[in-house]
Amino acid sequence: MRFTPIATVLFLGLLAAGCQQDDLTARTEEAEQQICTHLDEVGTALEDVAALTPESTVGEAKGAEQKLAAAAETLQGSEQELEKLRLEAFKTQLKAFRSEVANVAKQDGITLAEAATELQDKAQPVIEARAQLSEAVDCGAEATP
Repeated sequence: MRFTPIATVLFLGLLAAGCQQDDLTARTEEAEQQICTHLDEVGTALEDVAALTPESTVGEAKGAEQKLAAAAETLQGSEQELEKLRLEAFKTQLKAFRSEVANVAKQDGITLAEAATELQDKAQPVIEARAQLSEAVDCGAEATP
């Protein structure tokens, strides 16, 4: 089988995009795990606050509050990192899809129906990345794909 230069470039581009996506997926999973860990830390800090009694000292109350504040701040940082990764994943998928659209547009003699069929499956990763990006945001109405 003989590859044309365009086919080789497309293949290498798709391969690079796949590797990038694997890295983003791993980083996203790690960020999600960190959020779970930080949620546990917030839960422990809340238990410490709930365990305060009328006999607890002011120092114990301050310590419990500081632990809760630190845990909440760490959790917020992890959530921001996860959202950043989701945005990065969306941008990567969108860039790859736009490249596919440009490649289809260069094909002479292809009908709109053929182009739509060819691009339909390639749009799915962009739709999924958008759904993940929208997951934590309440836009007031159900988002449509």
